[in-house]
This record gives sequence, structure tokens and C-alpha cells, in this order.
Amino acid sequence: MGTRAAGWYASEPTSRVAATTTTGSNARDASRSAAAAEAATSNVLLASLPRELREDLVARATLVPLVQGEVVERQGGAKRVFFPLSGMLTGVRTREDGTHYAYLHRGREAAVNAIGLVRPEVSVGGCDLVVDVPGKALVLDVEYYRSVLERSPALMRAVLSHASHVINWRELSADCAGHHPVRARTAYFLMLLRAHQVSDTLAVTHARIAEVLGVRRQSISEALGELRSRRVTSLDRGRITVQDRNALRQQACDCRRNVDSAQELQIAGRFEYTG
Repeated sequence: MGTRAAGWYASEPTSRVAATTTTGSNARDASRSAAAAEAATSNVLLASLPRELREDLVARATLVPLVQGEVVERQGGAKRVFFPLSGMLTGVRTREDGTHYAYLHRGREAAVNAIGLVRPEVSVGGCDLVVDVPGKALVLDVEYYRSVLERSPALMRAVLSHASHVINWRELSADCAGHHPVRARTAYFLMLLRAHQVSDTLAVTHARIAEVLGVRRQSISEALGELRSRRVTSLDRGRITVQDRNALRQQACDCRRNVDSAQELQIAGRFEYTG
């Protein structure tokens, strides 16, 4: 995982920040309006908020690209709250022996670092956040987000609704690494990738899947070979193409219900019981 230039996501481009002309101001206003409109239909948590509150949050947020392979936040504490509008972030933790494993996967049906201030037991502050599917996200400073959360019942309700889904996702996949075969876990991860992009062709390597699942690369190569022999996927250098989505689902472990839940939220467009 190659980290790009530090702070790439910390602020707007210099040319935009430095703009002092009316044209520059109008461009910023137009950009924020576009971001607000996209947030209203893309990120489920933001779409669940009253319009005025959502627009206030968007006005304070930075719209950032999610570049595949980018580490957008390092393990050791949440400094930003991410609201993906597209793409997928994976939270990766490092074991004492130096090996890695995925702790979470979040796309536009969710947010990252939004819950820990309310439900510390589901905090993700101990993860490296890595982009596995490129896209974009709105990012808020965590202290500003905290201040809004403390005074906004509507945001609190939406976050608690989000937390209930996250707890369900974690309970379902808690024993995945210890109980599910590598081939089934590989199929589940491919389902996750496919659910967060429009193409059946996934830009992912054997090594990346091995890192996410916390297993040897050879084990992933064997699992992918089995999926290919069953005509579920085809393989190319740095690419895996899903040939049969239904067959992929059948090959995946029971954690596939997390993908179903995420897609249901994407379709619904908002959490229930929110303001």
C-alpha cells in the first residue's frame, strides 16, 4: 500500500483556496452546491439528515478523490470523518506479528469515524483506511463533527441508526476468518468490491486480497483458480472479472448478507427513523 503525498486530502487545491475574485467565489459556491446535491442522493447517512443540516455539513466539508491504493488515514486515531459518495474504503489492522487483516468495508451506504464518538465499542480509530474501489468522499474535521453531533438530535438519530447496521455487520462477520474457507472469503470480498462499482472488472491483485483476508498469497491464488475453473470469474494481470454474479454469491460465505444489507441501504437511500 503506497501512501501518496501527505496531506493530499487536507485542503482544497491551492488555486481554489487562493481565489479572491468574484468568479472564484462563484465557482466555489457552485462546487459546494453540486456537492450538496450529490450528498443528498449518494451518501445514505447524509441523505438521512434534514436539508438545512446536510447543507451546513457539506459547506464545511472538503470533497476529496479516493484514489485506489491510497492510505487516507493511518492507524492510531480518527482525525477525520469520511462520507463516501462513491468507491469503497477498507479499514486494515496490523497484528503483533506484522500480518494484516480487514476490519471494515465502507461505501456510500455508510460513513467512517462517524460512530465512535457515540458508540466507542464500534470505533474504527485503530485502522489504516485504504481505498479499494476509487471514488470520492466528503471529509469533515472530527472536532467540528463532534460539535455538531453534540447539538443536533437529527444527526444523533442518523448516527445511531448507522451504528445499529454496523453492529449487525460485525456480528455477522465476527468469526469469518476462523470458520470460513479461504475460497468463500475470497468470493465475499469480490462481492464487496463489485457492490461498490459499476463494472464487473475489478482492479485488484492476489497480493491485495491476501492482505485484506490475512492469509498467504498462495492461498488466494488457489482460491481464485477454483473460482475460475467454475467459470465464476476470469483472471488477467491485476484484474479479476466477475462472469457470473449469482454463482459468485453462491460461492461466498454467509457474510454475503452484509453485501445484501449494504445494497439495500444504497437502494433505500436513507436510514429509517431519522429526522
